[in-house]
Amino acid sequence: MKLKIKFMLLAGLAVPAAFGVASTAMAASEAAGAELETSTGDIIVTGEKKETTLQKAPLAITALSNEALQQSNITQLIDMNGFVPGLTVANSGSFVRVVSIRGIGYEASDNLSAEPGTSFHIDGVYVVSPYALQQDFLDLQRVEVLRGPQGTVFGQSATGGIINAITTKPDTGSTSGSVQLELGNYDLFRSTATLNVPVSDTLAVRGTVQRYYHEGFARQTSLGPNYGRYGLDDADRVSGKISLLWTPNDRFSAQITAQYFNADEHGAAQKNLDDPDPNPRRISQDYPNKYKLDFFLAYADLRYDFGAATLKSLTSYQTTRNHNQIDVDRLDYASTGEYDAQPYWNNSVDAFSQEFNLTSNGDGPLSYIVGAYFLYQKLGQDILEYRGTDAIPSYDLTLPLTFANYPYNLDYALNSRQSRYSYAAFAQGTYKLSDRLSATVGLRFNHDNFKSRNSTLFDIFAPPVQARTREDAVTGKGEIDFEITSANMVYVSISRGYKPGGVSNNSTPLLVPLTYDSEHVWAYELGAKNRFAGGRATFNAAAFFYDYKNLQYQEEDPIPYQGGVSNVPKTRIWGAEAEATMDLTDHLRLDGNVTYLDGELVGDYITLDPSRAHAATLAAAALGYGPFDAYTIGLRALQTRNTNGNQPPKLPKWQGTIGATHTLELGGLGTLRSHAELIYRGKFQYRIFNDGARDVVPGYTQVNANVMFMPQDTRWTIGLTVTNIFDKAGIASRYSNPFGSFTTSDMYIPPRQAIASVKYEF
Repeated sequence: MKLKIKFMLLAGLAVPAAFGVASTAMAASEAAGAELETSTGDIIVTGEKKETTLQKAPLAITALSNEALQQSNITQLIDMNGFVPGLTVANSGSFVRVVSIRGIGYEASDNLSAEPGTSFHIDGVYVVSPYALQQDFLDLQRVEVLRGPQGTVFGQSATGGIINAITTKPDTGSTSGSVQLELGNYDLFRSTATLNVPVSDTLAVRGTVQRYYHEGFARQTSLGPNYGRYGLDDADRVSGKISLLWTPNDRFSAQITAQYFNADEHGAAQKNLDDPDPNPRRISQDYPNKYKLDFFLAYADLRYDFGAATLKSLTSYQTTRNHNQIDVDRLDYASTGEYDAQPYWNNSVDAFSQEFNLTSNGDGPLSYIVGAYFLYQKLGQDILEYRGTDAIPSYDLTLPLTFANYPYNLDYALNSRQSRYSYAAFAQGTYKLSDRLSATVGLRFNHDNFKSRNSTLFDIFAPPVQARTREDAVTGKGEIDFEITSANMVYVSISRGYKPGGVSNNSTPLLVPLTYDSEHVWAYELGAKNRFAGGRATFNAAAFFYDYKNLQYQEEDPIPYQGGVSNVPKTRIWGAEAEATMDLTDHLRLDGNVTYLDGELVGDYITLDPSRAHAATLAAAALGYGPFDAYTIGLRALQTRNTNGNQPPKLPKWQGTIGATHTLELGGLGTLRSHAELIYRGKFQYRIFNDGARDVVPGYTQVNANVMFMPQDTRWTIGLTVTNIFDKAGIASRYSNPFGSFTTSDMYIPPRQAIASVKYEF
C-alpha cells in the first residue's frame, strides 16, 4: 500500500512533467485574487522582504492562498502537514508546536531558552514565543513558506526556513466586508466577520473577529462522573484583529495593526503507548488537563518611498501567557498504581523588536536591501509537579516553602527567569550580469546576549543558578540564477544559518552542561523553476544538502530532573522536492508536490537515553533505592547510546500531496467548484536515539474534499468540506516527556470532520 501511495505521488508529478509542465507552488490551487497575481498569472510573493513573482524568486518558496487554506480546512499551522514540501508540524507535549522544514526544527522545545529552527512571522514580524504558534490563522491573504536557511534578511532562528503569514491590508477604495458561518460535527461552530471602512481617501480601517468552538475529538475516560463528557483536542477560541492604514501621499504609508488570540480548552489528547484502551480517541488518564493561551501582538509598519529606494520601519510588541495543567503519566491510578501530575506549567514571553531596512526600487542592474534589527525577549517559566502512590493525593502548597512545610508528594518545581538581547545588521544585493544571468550575495552580523536565573525545588536543596551566554555569528548567502528562457530558470545557492545557544533549565547536573552551544548549518541547493504551455503548467524542483553542526536536543542527566539542552556535533541532511500544477482544461486543474528526505548523525557521540535511564530508575526502585540514591544515579549513568549513523528526527523519507480542482458553470444558476486531495506523510524517527519501534512515528494517508457553490449574480457562497474522509487515526506526532515518569504518547490527526459553510460578501 505504501509503495502504491509513493507511486501515485510521483506519478501525479511525472504526468504533468511529461507534457512539458512547468511549476508553481502547490499553493496555486487557486490564486487568492487579482491582488496576488500579475497580468501573466504569476503569484506575487514577498520572499526575502522584496516583492517578486513566485516563478522569478530563485529560492524554494511555496505560497498558500487564503482560498486554498479554506478549501482544505487549514486553520492553524499544524493543519499544513502535507501541503508544503519538506514541512512537518508536530506537538511537543500538549502546548508547543514543533515546526520542522527539511528536518531542521526544534528538538529542545522543553527548554525555555531554546529557539526554534523554523521561525513564524506575521506580516514580517517574528513571533517569538513557540507557544503562540497554537493560534488560529485570521484574515490572511496568503501564507509563504521559505525553505532553507534564511541567514541574511531573517537571520537567527531561521536555520530551517520561515513561515510568513501575510494578512489582508485595509483598502481606502470602498467599504467592503464579509460574514461567514460554519457548522460541523463535534458541535463545530465558527463565525467570522470582517469589515473594511475607508474613513477618507487616505485613511482606512479593517477589522476581523472570529469565534471558534468544537467539542473534543477524544475522551478522557477515567475522571469519574462529576466531569461528564470531558473532551480533549477541543477548541474554544476567540480571535480579533484591527488594522489602520494611512496613505497621505504617494510616498508615505503607515499601517498599525493589533491582534489578539485567546484559547481556554482542555488541551491536546496525547495517548500513552501503554494505554490499555485500544481506541485511539479514548485516553485513560485520571487528572484533568487544562490549557489556556493569551497572545497579543501590535506592530507598526511605516514606509517612505524616496524614488530610488524605500525606507521601512517595522516595530512590534508582543506578549504570550500560557497555562497548562497536565496528567504527566497519561494513565490512571488503576493502571499504574501511582500518579504523576503537574498542577501548573506556566510560560510567559514578552518581546519588543525594531527593524529598519532600505530596499531599492526600479529595474536597474542592481537591486539591494540593507537593514538593522533589534530584539529583546523576557521569558518566564514556572513548573510544579507532584508524584506518589497514594490513591487520594493532596496538592497543597504553602509558600515560602521550607523543610518544615515541604509537601510529601512534591516531586519537582522550577522557577526560571531569562532574557535575551539580539542585534543584527544585514545587506543583500543582486546584480544582473546579463539579461539572463544574475548573482546574489548577502551577509548578516548577529550578536546574541542571553542570561538566565533558574531555581529548582524552591531553593531547598541548592541556591539559584545564574548563567549567561554571549556570541557573535556571521551568516549569509551566495546565489547565481540563469534564465534559460523567459519561462524557465535554474539557480544554485549556498547559505549559512545560525541559531543561538542558551542556558538549560537545571541547577545541579552531573553531566549535562549548564549552557549549550549555538547551531550552524551550511546549505547547498540546486533548483529549477519552469512554466510551460503558455503558463498552463508549471514544474518547480530543488535538491539540497545540509552540513549541520551542533544540533540542539534535550539531553538526560544521571541525576533525575537535571537534564537540559546539549549538542550533537555533526549532522547531514539531504533530499529533493518538486511541485507541479497543470490546467488540463479551462475547468480542470491538477496539482501536487512530493519530497524525499534522508540524513544521518555523523561521528561517535555518546549520550544518555532518557527512556533507558527511566527503566534503570524503575529497576533501582524495585530493589528499594530512591531516585536520588547513589546506586540509582550510577545505574542511570550506564544507559548510554552512540548516535553515530542514526537518522535525524522529524525527517519523513517520503511525503506529498495530489489534488484536483474542477469548476463547473451551471448555466444561469451559478458556479460549482469541487476539490479533492490525497495527502501522504511517511514514517520518521522522532528522537535522535532511534531506539527501536518506539521511536518510529508511522506514516499515514488522508483524503479531503471540498465543494463550493457560488449562485449567479449574488454575493453568497455555500460550501461543504469533509476532511479525513476515511476517518484514519494517523499519528501526527509522538512525544516523550523528558521529566518525571518519562511517558511516551501519541497525538493523532483530527478524525473525519464535515463542515458546512455559508458566506456573504459585500
